[in-house]
Amino acid sequence: MQSQNAVLVYDGNCGFCTRLAKSIREKTNDQITIVSFHKLTDIELQSIHKQLSRDLCAGEVQLIESGIRFPGFFAVRQLSWKMDKYKYFSFLLYLPLVPFLGMGIMYLLKRYRIKLS
Repeated sequence: MQSQNAVLVYDGNCGFCTRLAKSIREKTNDQITIVSFHKLTDIELQSIHKQLSRDLCAGEVQLIESGIRFPGFFAVRQLSWKMDKYKYFSFLLYLPLVPFLGMGIMYLLKRYRIKLS
């Protein structure tokens, strides 16, 4: 694994997730190490962040940045600051009630991602 400041842990067995990870890698200009949790052992997950487990990573995407874990929508919100074209609109993700909407969308994506593949 590369020694970068931010690590995105995602489900590498899902076609939708894999395409999204590739797009994020391109849009962030490789500022983030992106790794599938399926390729990591429990010990390797724990070395990335002490709270990570296979069950947690299977539930939603996890972004670890400077030792802080951002799950699901909050990972997307942090990632938006690293994407050149989107960073100017990232502040919108902090508006009132937007996190609730974002978490709802993430729940629906998690539930139907196999159909999106």
